[in-house]
Amino acid sequence: MYVLNSIRSFISLNIDSSLISRLKLIQDDIRIMLKDHKVKWENPDKFHMTLRFLGDIEESNITEISAELGSVMLGFDNIRMTASGIGFFPNQKRPNVVFIDLTEEGNFSEQLVNEIDNKLNRFGFKPDKKFVPHVTVGRFRRENRKGLHEQINVNVEPIEIIFDSFYLMKSVLKPGGSVYEVLQEYKFITNRFPLSPKVKRE
Repeated sequence: MYVLNSIRSFISLNIDSSLISRLKLIQDDIRIMLKDHKVKWENPDKFHMTLRFLGDIEESNITEISAELGSVMLGFDNIRMTASGIGFFPNQKRPNVVFIDLTEEGNFSEQLVNEIDNKLNRFGFKPDKKFVPHVTVGRFRRENRKGLHEQINVNVEPIEIIFDSFYLMKSVLKPGGSVYEVLQEYKFITNRFPLSPKVKRE
């Protein structure tokens, strides 16, 4: 449901620009393997890891939600993950999404998601489905969608990705595609001051 004067929002861990080209190489390999399937490929400049999708939020509530997220306290200063393979949601037989799988030693990302869920609870947001660390690289188009019965083998270079912040993001639909804008960056533990927003475009 569309909310008047709303902002389409989500919370994410954003990929450092220095790693985008390396993840794009994985996406290119996947594209070759799925050449016979109709897939809308994600713009690499928009690669990120969604923590929670919030949907359309009344603009008047954004400031309060942002302040609440700024009070998240954690016992670590970074999250380290490694690109380890590819996967499909909900599964390979009925794919909607193809993604790069991320693995983490430990459970810092799960702790972060739980803390975010606790903060969002007072605004009526219920915990989402189980958190699975991943970066979406493509979405299967609805028309003529078919299952993947062949073996999909993509050699994924182990790429370490280090996150030291999480973000409240805004998504705006434009004629050429969506635009992502940083509403607020939250450095783990110490820095709670606003940083300059960055815009990712198609």
